[in-house]
Amino acid sequence: MHPSRRSFTFPPMLFVLLWLVTGAALANEVDFDSHVVHYNVINTTFLSPEVARAYDVRRSSTRALANVAIMERGDSGMQPTSATVTGQAVNLNQQARQLQFREVRDGDAIYHLAEVPVRGGEVLDFRIRVAVEGRPEPMEVNFRQAFFAD
Repeated sequence: MHPSRRSFTFPPMLFVLLWLVTGAALANEVDFDSHVVHYNVINTTFLSPEVARAYDVRRSSTRALANVAIMERGDSGMQPTSATVTGQAVNLNQQARQLQFREVRDGDAIYHLAEVPVRGGEVLDFRIRVAVEGRPEPMEVNFRQAFFAD
């Protein structure tokens, strides 16, 4: 069974892991009134082998995982929502790497994941565009992330 269609009995582990590993649950979000975009990037070696396997992510010190989750405000509070997520990571030499996001559902949670090659000591500027149906303009999130050698 494909990981995006698998029904897990545990809480949304990727969300918990990605935000707790960095300790930045509240810092990595952008509020767009009707939507909140949460984002994070970690080296894939922070994932346990079980979590990496469950989400079809290759663990390596030269790979990072970008995770974007979109929450929509509604009458019943914040709800995860599907979106089209695109983006790129650009190093300080202006070399761009296109990010290929895929949607993963874990219970009620929805993640958009993309792997990106990285080198120790590298700094990448992430430029993410999030398009949600019914919203006239895409939401843009830009941030810088440094990666450290093992």
